[in-house]
Amino acid sequence: MFICLVLTAVIFAGCGKKNDSGQPQAAKQVQKGGQLVYGSLQEPNSLNPLLSDLMATAEIGRLVFSGLLTNDEKGQWVPDLAMEVPTRQNGGVSSDGLTITYRLRPGVTWHDGVPFSAQDVKFTWNLIMNGQNKVVIQEGYNQIAAIDTPDNQTVIIRFKEYYAPYLTLFSTILPKHILEGSPDISKSSFNRNPIGTGPFKLKDWKIAESITFEANSAYFLGRPTLDTILYKIIPDTNILITQLKSGDIDLVNNIVPTQLDQVKAIANVRTVITPGMVWEHLDFNLDNSLFQDVRVRQAIQLAIDRPAIVSAALRNVGGVALTDQPPFSWAYNSSIKAAGRDINGARELLTQAGWVPGADGIFAKDGRKLAFTLVTTSGNKMREAVAQQLVQQMKEAGIFLQVQYADVPGFFADVLKNRRFEAAMYAWVAGIDPENSRLWHSKAIPGRSNGYDGQNYGGWRNPEIDKLTEMGKMTVDTEQRQQIYFRIQEIMVQEVPVVPLYYRATIDVVKNNIANYRPNPTPAGNFWNAWQWGLMK
Repeated sequence: MFICLVLTAVIFAGCGKKNDSGQPQAAKQVQKGGQLVYGSLQEPNSLNPLLSDLMATAEIGRLVFSGLLTNDEKGQWVPDLAMEVPTRQNGGVSSDGLTITYRLRPGVTWHDGVPFSAQDVKFTWNLIMNGQNKVVIQEGYNQIAAIDTPDNQTVIIRFKEYYAPYLTLFSTILPKHILEGSPDISKSSFNRNPIGTGPFKLKDWKIAESITFEANSAYFLGRPTLDTILYKIIPDTNILITQLKSGDIDLVNNIVPTQLDQVKAIANVRTVITPGMVWEHLDFNLDNSLFQDVRVRQAIQLAIDRPAIVSAALRNVGGVALTDQPPFSWAYNSSIKAAGRDINGARELLTQAGWVPGADGIFAKDGRKLAFTLVTTSGNKMREAVAQQLVQQMKEAGIFLQVQYADVPGFFADVLKNRRFEAAMYAWVAGIDPENSRLWHSKAIPGRSNGYDGQNYGGWRNPEIDKLTEMGKMTVDTEQRQQIYFRIQEIMVQEVPVVPLYYRATIDVVKNNIANYRPNPTPAGNFWNAWQWGLMK
């Protein structure tokens, strides 16, 4: 799930990237060494990014591991372990787009001193495609026919068919010399004691307390400015804010909008607000008879006041979502306009579908009330506030909605994966390419037939969508791909398999003495340039 960013534009009202306290770096000198304390609400369940979809694992992964390429804060592809981004102009992409060649940096070593080579890239692919290894995603890697390594510094990837988001692959490379021979890497001690090629090395992990990383003096881009990063685990937002005020924490990401005024009042810190890539949405279980009439889904969407949600729950730190592509993506269909809330229109659709208002104001049909349960994650105050807004908005349209909360692990591993919901509310994180077949293709509906693989949790089945998502991955011409994704969005708006609600913006709080912090909402994450972070004298 990927999007292309143009972060120089101010996308959301009041949410342009800004520094409330000014930029102090220019007047002071960055010192060598020191420790930065990073506050996190979440503890990783693994330090291996290939095995976990938790944000904490992804963040830490950028400290420990490297990929062939990464993204800078403007969303541009930049070299990481590769010498350059492959293109047709530099000979890295064949004329048919089926062969991609990467030239690797010489002299790169793993944290244990063993040289990094092309064999590690090929090994990582084999590891991902080994069915015994429960990796998070195989999409894209399963389109590779073979990988050749004519020498230690060259990787030649041969695709079965053209795969448009090829640059998104191999964002994490694992060491062959350590993991080769492991029958199931999910059981390997490596996941708690990783060896990477990244700017920092794991020093210590105190469960439910903190993880300490020390500078990799042999890092291929140069030794990090900091000596250590202390990743402090504080699962309570109030305690997190308290430690910000006391100066015990230097940097925090993803402050909730309701705390924005509170953190702005803290001395010696600055808030940085950046357009985000996380879109919240409401999914329907389309196998539920209640939602099989598109007019019911359309009525529910018309009953929702998305601008009011952005204003009240997000404090306008975000923007209304209309499709699965955000407004700053090259694949966004700008011809799609928000219909806006229309209670009368919602009621008219329900009437056309045979529903009749009851004495209590709730529509009913054939003895069944228009009532359903919305399942969402517990412990997320902003999401809980949105859910309660939806309850009231549905009631005003004659629809009865009740909310049920589930813990995060159970929600994703059971409620969604096993499709145990009538409606569900959660978020997807977008990326650098608009390819979303794992969300919309009918083959991606998790079930016994596909080993519960895929994320089409709602069960959307549309032959044209299947064809378009397949074409989108195989189309070389960008303008033609754009038209494919334009059409997908048009069908989404017509059929309403999900109701996109809003795109979040990220709120980071940074001490004024932190230098070179450049937030990055792409999959590279805010740790993408952590080796450049420093403390000012």
